[in-house]
Amino acid sequence: MRILEDLKNPDYWVKVLQLGTIFFVIFVGLSLIISHFRQIISGDFAVIYQDEFSDGKWVEYFLVKAAISLVYAMYMTSRRKNFNRQ
Repeated sequence: MRILEDLKNPDYWVKVLQLGTIFFVIFVGLSLIISHFRQIISGDFAVIYQDEFSDGKWVEYFLVKAAISLVYAMYMTSRRKNFNRQ
């Protein structure tokens, strides 16, 4: 039941937020680079906007990546043994 103990620890959530934020930024950046490398190099950002963010698509785009980042951060943080603030 270690995970239930971790969920009650406020330091656990601080670490989850820190790791999740960093992972989210890197994940979004790499995702855009991988899926739209040619448009980024050519400077055609209108195509990227149209494909990923227009007509409310940005909500789903960021929610999926935020959910994945949260799960990843929770898993990786729970693997650590000590949550003491430094």
